Amino acid sequence: MRNNNVINAATDGLNALRSGASSPTRMYRQQQQQQQQQQQQQPLQQQDDSMLISGVRDLNVDAGRQLPAGDPMSYKMDVSPMRAGKENENPNATGTVSRPVELSVEDYQRVNDPKVKRLVDVAQLYFFDYYFDMMTYVHSRQQRLAKAKTSLSVLQDPAERESQWRSYTGRERVLLRKRRIKLKYGDFKILTQVGQGGYGQVYLAKKSDSKEVCALKVLNKKLLLKLDEIRHILTERDILTASKSPWLVKLLYAFQDPENVYLAMEFVPGGDYRTLLNNTGVLNPRHTRFYISEMFSALEALHKLGYIHRDLKPENFLIDSTGHIKLTDFGLASGAISKQRVESMKIKLNALKDMQVPYRSVIERRKMYRSLRQSDINYASSVVGSPDYMALEVLQGRSYDYTIDYWSLGCMLFETLAGYPPFAGSTTDETYANLQNWTTTLHRPQYEDGRYVFSDRTWELVQKLINSPAKRFRSFDEIKQHPYFSDIDFETLRSSAPPFVPQLDSDTDAGYFDDFSNDADMAKYKEVMEKRTQVENLAERGVPLPSRAFIGFTFKHSKIGNGVSDDTARRSYRRRQTSDSPFDTMF
Repeated sequence: MRNNNVINAATDGLNALRSGASSPTRMYRQQQQQQQQQQQQQPLQQQDDSMLISGVRDLNVDAGRQLPAGDPMSYKMDVSPMRAGKENENPNATGTVSRPVELSVEDYQRVNDPKVKRLVDVAQLYFFDYYFDMMTYVHSRQQRLAKAKTSLSVLQDPAERESQWRSYTGRERVLLRKRRIKLKYGDFKILTQVGQGGYGQVYLAKKSDSKEVCALKVLNKKLLLKLDEIRHILTERDILTASKSPWLVKLLYAFQDPENVYLAMEFVPGGDYRTLLNNTGVLNPRHTRFYISEMFSALEALHKLGYIHRDLKPENFLIDSTGHIKLTDFGLASGAISKQRVESMKIKLNALKDMQVPYRSVIERRKMYRSLRQSDINYASSVVGSPDYMALEVLQGRSYDYTIDYWSLGCMLFETLAGYPPFAGSTTDETYANLQNWTTTLHRPQYEDGRYVFSDRTWELVQKLINSPAKRFRSFDEIKQHPYFSDIDFETLRSSAPPFVPQLDSDTDAGYFDDFSNDADMAKYKEVMEKRTQVENLAERGVPLPSRAFIGFTFKHSKIGNGVSDDTARRSYRRRQTSDSPFDTMF
């Protein structure tokens, strides 16, 4: 019974720390108040001559960034520089003196450093994980022992009892050995490659012992250091471990070796939203409303954790086996878009502000954009990338808040219905020019017969998303109240029937991803691979990797979501699906 209580308490504490809910803050403050009251009741001579500097995680929220009121929860360091006060002499015969210790400006800056705050968070979660795992193991071991003793008690033959006991103790030794073994790359069977980036690859893999199917991201440490991407990867790891939302991709394992770091995430087999758009061209209004609603729900789950995505595009939204959306790729959510990239974008904007862009009809722009993506195979996977979905204040290097993500979703809504992003040009330079002059470039598209592409309420929504910061929506609640979403029930959205359900042969079907054994598919990644080769050559001559660069990276999940596998959920959904689905077939 005592073990059950400990496990329940540990579970509550661990889930509270990870969930991002507001209750852990109150719990933490109550604990602090109780400690302070106890210290005040103690004799003065028993108090320690030191000041406790305490703090728990601040989810890398940039100072000064605005977040939705009442949404994100963050634990913050509350430490101020203190000067040594006058000594309070104790009349006790021992002559013990207690006084506050001076906290220098340097110490104050150190404890408020984001890196230090993250280490505090890592330490807390480590101990919660450690003791939760230990108590769970002890409890389950006691249950197995009790079951074994019950089985042995009915055996009459001493030799049989001895044999069964040896078998039981042998199994326990195997479990103990497995608990001591560190996870490594060789524990996964690589099935096929499903992704390629500038500093790593993504493989469809299966864990050899548990048979878990996952997307295994392999990232080279030296490349991460050379490209100044370490903080981005740590941020992605932190978001993946903190989230329990079905709208965000889940992390199963995180581990490392001297050369690489590894993120084993749930495999989302339906491909990304970009692939869906490529296959359909445009979606009808009902399908569009469904996907945009799910994208806003996924984005809200991220904002509640206290993060801004900063790099939303169709490639970041994956379609799971049941046809619903999941958000991924949180590398830029730490807020550290490189200064070089920002400066490069600012220069482009200023140089192209007077560029004259010819008028094109909706059909012409749609054909032009599709032709551009087909002819320029590196368009989507370019190292620099196109600014199609980036808010103007990001490109200009000005301060911004979470509503830049709303701008990005507005651009995706526009593209889904029109067939091209609102500022897309025939070249990247033309796109920059359109963005610089967005107030005159953004207009309601019309067909040549005079019909509008967007309904009145759709266009009104687009204008509230793609706008200056002061005129954008300020919260998800405000967005949900817009007439565009009047027939959407956001509470039951994820259990509703989607327009498209991937047709999968098995839980390891990777048919919706690029085939990396195909030369045509590999050609898309030519620029990425060339850039990687250049950086690898520089990394070999670079500074050695700091030994503590990836401290606190390791993670192991306890179970996936509510314990129901993705494949089970998919079969359950297909049983529920009926012929009177609210959507017609997409293709």
